[in-house]
Amino acid sequence: MGHAGSATCRRLRMEVTKTSSSRRLVILMGLLLALLGGYIYYTQFNSQNAPSASPRTQSWPHPPSGTNSISHLQVKQDGKGKWVADFDYFFAGGPIVSVFEIQLLPTSVVNPNSGIPREGLAMGVAKRGAHHLSIEVPYPFAEGTSQKVSVNMRDGTGQRPLLATQTIDQVINWPNPIIWQFNQQMAEHTPEQNLQRAVEMIDSGGEQQLGEARFILERLIDQNRQFEPAYIELARIAMKSNWSPEGLHQAETLLDTAMNIRPDSVDAKILLGYVYAHQQRFDRAQKLFGEAAQSNPANTWLWTNWGELLLMQHKDELAIGKFREVLARPMSHGSHDRARESAYISLLTILDRRRDLDGMEALYKQRIADFGPRDCYSSEYARFMLQVRGDAQGAIDIARRGLEENCGGAPVRQVLGLAEYVKWATTSGPEQAESLSQARIYLPAGPMPLYLLARDERNGAAIKKLIATGEHIDELDSDRQTALSYALSNGDLGATRRLLALHANPEMPVGSEEVPVALLPVMQGNIAAVRLLREQGVNYSKLRYRGITAFDFARQSGNEKLLQALGHSETTL
Repeated sequence: MGHAGSATCRRLRMEVTKTSSSRRLVILMGLLLALLGGYIYYTQFNSQNAPSASPRTQSWPHPPSGTNSISHLQVKQDGKGKWVADFDYFFAGGPIVSVFEIQLLPTSVVNPNSGIPREGLAMGVAKRGAHHLSIEVPYPFAEGTSQKVSVNMRDGTGQRPLLATQTIDQVINWPNPIIWQFNQQMAEHTPEQNLQRAVEMIDSGGEQQLGEARFILERLIDQNRQFEPAYIELARIAMKSNWSPEGLHQAETLLDTAMNIRPDSVDAKILLGYVYAHQQRFDRAQKLFGEAAQSNPANTWLWTNWGELLLMQHKDELAIGKFREVLARPMSHGSHDRARESAYISLLTILDRRRDLDGMEALYKQRIADFGPRDCYSSEYARFMLQVRGDAQGAIDIARRGLEENCGGAPVRQVLGLAEYVKWATTSGPEQAESLSQARIYLPAGPMPLYLLARDERNGAAIKKLIATGEHIDELDSDRQTALSYALSNGDLGATRRLLALHANPEMPVGSEEVPVALLPVMQGNIAAVRLLREQGVNYSKLRYRGITAFDFARQSGNEKLLQALGHSETTL
């Protein structure tokens, strides 16, 4: 093997020696900890039970008369759903440390993490004389059924010989660990607290959270069939998990149940009115909203949902009034503030449609004042200033305030970088150099800034200047995407047109599969993008990917309109 081989062997032996030493150290540390734990356990029990004698004494000097025994054993569930063993016992005071253990029979239910039956764990310490004791029956950490429960008194030292025992028949159906954990969590809180936990999960909107919330609400109803708020929240889950006529109908039936329990439930009326609105039952929705408004409820979803109903009926002015009613009310700092967020979005959409830029800017300012830095609305306001107002410096100022308020996420950093690029393209001297350095910090050069700048035709100067300084229009990023591929993937026809005008290559292979950019809208079925690319000179009859043509993709999809967009003359090729 030579010197190199000998060196390799020596190195391997050293590594093996190090590994062995490490393992021996771990084993010794484990033994030391075990001995230390045993000593603490012994001295703790000794201090509770032993007379004022030497800790080395192994039995009581004057044990009470009688025989060790366990009697009158009962196993039942407490108010929190836990199983508890109640029993009497007599301990004559033999071993210094004597403990109780709960054993479940049969012993097939085991701890899946260790493979060791959970029964047999020390559950309490025996005291001399006659006593009564209650001990929780430990959950076996696995789903199954136990038929009997035994309580054993054992010597807590050495081989743990049995001192006394009693067994009774008691069938216990143990649920799986997830259900058991949920049940225990629910038992520790009031119904109102559990309801609030479910509401927060529903608000988050995740599939897993909706499932957990449903479980909580169903348990609340099992405990109290008249708990009306649980039906209302289940209706929200029905719509969130299945936004369709079927989901709306399920929500309607649940809300009907809630109103049968409590006919004056304002929250049920507000949500049922929302359901009716989306079922096109406008008169019924209007009636319920009117009834709910008579009590002037704290639930601001009333006015948000009412405004949405009016928008569906093309009554924009009346809708604006309802949305502004939401904003005129104080913040709840709770779940209902989501209605306020929704009202802002609806109002901004209406004002944008009307090109009321002053009104939009006032709303952006008001929303930041309402919600503060925690919701990071600075990025939307800054983007409005940059892309709608065309005020790069204004956008920079707003975005920087967002950063100072700890809203340093991707959106605010992105708009700050864009605004600095735009400012760089329109200034000169030291200020220009500073803007470019700031732009590169917050939005490093590459395909993404080129695409984002191309989204607004006013940024043409910035893109051209970037290209003039060495940026390549078809540069690939770490995901092997170009600015043009980002534009087409997002269905952004305006940016696509501007990038093609800057000579972006529509045949550039992108992604890990190296798909030609022009095939992306074909695969997506985006007919408008296909037509735009053909207008810009893309010849789909010559474009292939792994021997497959664009027409093959269109035929496989069965999309006749896509085939027509690709061009009749080439479909026979």
